[in-house]
Amino acid sequence: MLQGASPAGEDSGHGGSVDPVSLPTGSPTVDTRTARCTLSICTVQVTIKLDLVGKTSLDLNQFSTSAVLRWSSKSPTRIRMYPAFLFGMERSGTTLLSMMVGAHPEIAVPLATTGLWFDFHARLADYSNLCSGADIDRLVVDVLAHERIRLWRTMLDAGRIRAAIRPSDFGSVVAAFHAEYARAHGKSRWANIDIATLDNMHVADRWFPNARFVHIVRDGRDVAISNQTMPYGAGNIAECAEAWKRRITISLRMGDILGPDRYLPFRYESLILQPQTTLARICTFLGLPFHEDMLAYGETVDARVPADKQWLWPELKSPPQTSKVDRWRREMSENQRVVFEGIAADTLREMGYETYEQLPRRVGAHLLELGYFLGRGRRLERLLGRFGIKRRTRLERRRVSCKAPD
Repeated sequence: MLQGASPAGEDSGHGGSVDPVSLPTGSPTVDTRTARCTLSICTVQVTIKLDLVGKTSLDLNQFSTSAVLRWSSKSPTRIRMYPAFLFGMERSGTTLLSMMVGAHPEIAVPLATTGLWFDFHARLADYSNLCSGADIDRLVVDVLAHERIRLWRTMLDAGRIRAAIRPSDFGSVVAAFHAEYARAHGKSRWANIDIATLDNMHVADRWFPNARFVHIVRDGRDVAISNQTMPYGAGNIAECAEAWKRRITISLRMGDILGPDRYLPFRYESLILQPQTTLARICTFLGLPFHEDMLAYGETVDARVPADKQWLWPELKSPPQTSKVDRWRREMSENQRVVFEGIAADTLREMGYETYEQLPRRVGAHLLELGYFLGRGRRLERLLGRFGIKRRTRLERRRVSCKAPD
């Protein structure tokens, strides 16, 4: 009988020291009079209480609290139980990254929460800041009913989640849900994928002072091109350039504060062109061994992404598509490139991307930029919508054509 451990005996990764912990060698000494053994794991005291009625001795090797707690008679076990946050700007390969990392046999990555945790955190006053058990109960019920959690398509044990949440501690809410998802899928660790972390890394850092942040950065010109195919995202090239520059720059500066032990930025192009090398680097950063299953991520798509959502990522089951790299060279006009680089060239260079040495002066680019200004916030689309005219994006048109009968 185990009491006081985290759900399913798993360390949720919440709080604690940044440094990994060495577990003791051999079997620990147990006071059979009190039947209690206290372990310090990541500075969190975990108390295991065992039923010793009628017993005068105990071999702890016959008990197992989880894959996380293991006794060895040979050498200390070094354990890194860091919560991981994967993120990037829209159309930067975040879904591909989550599929690859989530295919690892030790780490569970559910479908993107898309601002879920940050939204609930901003509404904590509605739940009296989780001061009472009743407030926590209401929050658990509301989160379980949320569309994003339903898209995980996993039976989550509400009682187990509730038991892991501490009063006035929202980080334990996030950890409890993700740890339960990981337990349900037979994995010992979890990671969150959410583009909203790009703007809220400081919030997640307060929840988890030992968290690891993995930031995928794609050439902003390709992000802009890809955004034009989607029914969401920045409205035009100039808006995308402004958003890309602002959000990437802020995240890079925040990463500088966190330091290289906690923040890993890497380029989307490396993930596509050198997937194994790049994934091995990510695994090392997260304290995991690389596993070849990460390259077979396509086999997990049907189990992890609802069929009615897969149209958003038509190549997700395929190997990394090298044609996705440097699309701007083939699909972006010279005027569009001038507009984008006129806004974000310095950030492109900081990330190691090629730019004009000196921006050309082009009348067409100035006129295009004026047009972008007039169309900011999808004004044209909204105007056409008033007349019942909806312009479908390329991806929406592709979805309709795929559904058309033969």
